Amino acid sequence: MNIERVTSFFYVALVAIVAQAQMKFSFDFETSDTVFADGTTVINLPDDKDPRRLADYGMTVTVDGQPVNLADITPNPATTYVTDNEIETFVYDGKAYSFRFTAGYSSYLFAYFNGNDPWQEQICFALSEDGFAYTPLNGGDPIISSSDIALKNAVRDPHILRGEDGNFYMVVTDMRSSDGWSSNDGLVLLRSADLINWTHSAIDFPTEWPDRFDRNTLTQVWAPQTIYDASAGKYMVYYTIGEKDIHYKIYYSYANADFTALTEPQLLYDHGANTIDADIVWHDGKYHMFFKTEGNGNGIQKATSPTLHGPWTAGGKYLQQTGDAVEGSCAFQLIDSDTWILMYDCYNSGRYDYCTSTDLENFTFNCSANNTTIFTPRHGTTIQITYAEKMRLLEKWGK
Repeated sequence: MNIERVTSFFYVALVAIVAQAQMKFSFDFETSDTVFADGTTVINLPDDKDPRRLADYGMTVTVDGQPVNLADITPNPATTYVTDNEIETFVYDGKAYSFRFTAGYSSYLFAYFNGNDPWQEQICFALSEDGFAYTPLNGGDPIISSSDIALKNAVRDPHILRGEDGNFYMVVTDMRSSDGWSSNDGLVLLRSADLINWTHSAIDFPTEWPDRFDRNTLTQVWAPQTIYDASAGKYMVYYTIGEKDIHYKIYYSYANADFTALTEPQLLYDHGANTIDADIVWHDGKYHMFFKTEGNGNGIQKATSPTLHGPWTAGGKYLQQTGDAVEGSCAFQLIDSDTWILMYDCYNSGRYDYCTSTDLENFTFNCSANNTTIFTPRHGTTIQITYAEKMRLLEKWGK
């Protein structure tokens, strides 16, 4: 077997592709097996070893649930090394069991909503193999009903994050646009261990902080996003607040450990003009905050800072590669690549645009989204996912 260095991966998926016996032969890496409808078994491994020797994961092997002596397996798993996309066959008691070892993140998950009607203001998911072309899950229908999670029975602007603790976090605007663009007073927090089952908490700002917010003067709580603040050891949720006769600014709160409550909002960034749809990523030793601003031209600009709490330095130039109105930017890195995608919602033109960059300073238009009758994405975000996570999503919502 070839032993080579494999970098830039966070998970390894162990995929059973052949089992030439009725006995169940499985590896136990202190994780739970996920068995899909087609019989494929996937085990996620933390890929923090180089080279990847199976014994380094503290593994055991079981047959029909009973541990077996590794020396009775050929080749001995304790001394077996694996490389990306390698098929390895193990023999036990005269029977062969083959596995494919595939490395890391392999696909992309896009969380979005579809439009301004209440039936479109729902969280939807789509999958992509390249980060540009997406196929909606669940036939384009929502993966969770807004009426089950939101006070307004409608949501917008979903942001999804892979957490440092292995959970997934989503935050959405609690808003029904048919009630008016100054009608929402809060947001929704969601958390999941598997991308399928989500807990939720709706946060109404005037109810939570009556001494700070008056329902008659609070006009917007828009486009929340989440980022992990390592210095605080907490998840920071940031969002736009609009108040009567005051330009929109970016505020933040910290979430509690259960991701069910927030601290009182504090100012994060004041651009001096209306500022919405902030999106923060870490790259090249600093934080990059993309946002939409209005005044002296409209569009996507960026500020940078060495810390999440500033000082933020505005770049001053517009980054969108179109003359159409835009909002809802999201930046994410392509798998095993130096290339970043900046995607944004051309909301008046009915399309999403994708631009590329290697420095987050200079962007080149790449393509527009492949819209269909069941896929008309509006303001959303994208994360990288593993093969196992993709299979889980397809099993739940693939048809």
